[in-house]
Amino acid sequence: MSQQILAEPDVATAPRGLWAGLQDYVGHVRSINRNARCYLLGSFLMGVNFEIFQLLLNLYLKELKFGEGDIGLVNAGRAMGMSIMAIPASILFSRFHLRPLLILGVIGFGLFSVLLITTQELWLLMGLSLLAGVSWSLFRVFSGPFYMRNSTPDERTHLFSISFAVLLLAGMAGSAGAGKLVTVLGHLTGDIILGYKYTLVVGVLIGLLAMIPFSLVGAQAPGGRESRVSLTLEQLRNRGGFYFRLTFVNFVIGMGAGLIIPFLNLYFKERFHLAPDVIGLFYLCVSGAMFVGTLAGPLLARRFGLVRTVVFTQLASIPFMLTLSFTYILPVAFVAFVIRGGLMNLNGPISSHLAMELSEEKERTLVNALLLISWTASWMIAVAIGGQLVERYGFTLVLNIASGLYVCASIMYFRFFRHIERRKDGGAGWYISEGDA
Repeated sequence: MSQQILAEPDVATAPRGLWAGLQDYVGHVRSINRNARCYLLGSFLMGVNFEIFQLLLNLYLKELKFGEGDIGLVNAGRAMGMSIMAIPASILFSRFHLRPLLILGVIGFGLFSVLLITTQELWLLMGLSLLAGVSWSLFRVFSGPFYMRNSTPDERTHLFSISFAVLLLAGMAGSAGAGKLVTVLGHLTGDIILGYKYTLVVGVLIGLLAMIPFSLVGAQAPGGRESRVSLTLEQLRNRGGFYFRLTFVNFVIGMGAGLIIPFLNLYFKERFHLAPDVIGLFYLCVSGAMFVGTLAGPLLARRFGLVRTVVFTQLASIPFMLTLSFTYILPVAFVAFVIRGGLMNLNGPISSHLAMELSEEKERTLVNALLLISWTASWMIAVAIGGQLVERYGFTLVLNIASGLYVCASIMYFRFFRHIERRKDGGAGWYISEGDA
């Protein structure tokens, strides 16, 4: 792996101040090629659909008198589907043109999402959630390698951050309207459950529009070095340690997230008795904080390095997680919810970018799939456990356990990767040296 420069080439030419930073972002956005722009637009539309379901499905199931344990099993089904499909999706990416695969994923996710609201049988809900996860994984596995294929080294930190920011904007759009629409439609129909169903269908229709930009993605053939995804014994001997470090830390973080993140909408509903439109407003605010944090990510990474930015922001989120755990004061919980979300999710695109930079070209799709498997497998376990724990013991215990897992993951991440990045002479930035991974 060749040396990768991760920071500005010269202190004198580095962006100064907020305005200069915004100009820097605008310049990088303009440099994004047509394929990446189409993918970003499709991601936005899919993200709106995903966010509406993320926000409302648990609340909808709660209205149907499902307990947190059963709701956790439904969420675990989606994570299981993503885990099952991760490696097959990476093989598809490496051997076939991307456009029809993306369109297939859009149609599948929309179809199974609609079917989810047509049944109240738990086993059917779990099965349909699993199939929706299978469809969603096509889009998620492809994104990292696709952005690497369609960008230059100078653009990548910004492109990964912009891609994450696009999903956050989608979250803001979905959160802004979904909760209010449920309330309005519930009043119009006289049935809050119909309000949930019709709003979820609106989300699906928005998601299906992603077929338009995805159909405009250039029909690139897989790159020569990406033509096969494999995991041989020799590869395991040479790169197994690297794969383990990446996936194990990701698994631990995913366990912490899976225990509580899917239930935070229920946290506000149960602890503070909030209506769907107010919860939607809260999620809009946290998406806004995450969006600002994502834009700040590359600036922090240039100054402190990728690894340290990930670790510091994760640790900084812990006090706010503990505040959520113990407070029963709504304004305090709201502030902690927003700040925690902004800090914890700031590092998502940075850690994804670092994983891609540390990977050889021929293994990037495999690494992306392994990361997805470790994340979704941890969610599959943690969501099921978290639902049972919330139902039996409430939210405080689960939030405390999740905080402990975040601390452990942060320490491991720093120990595993702190030597990978090195300062350039004169402290003008950071680089990854050959062989450090």
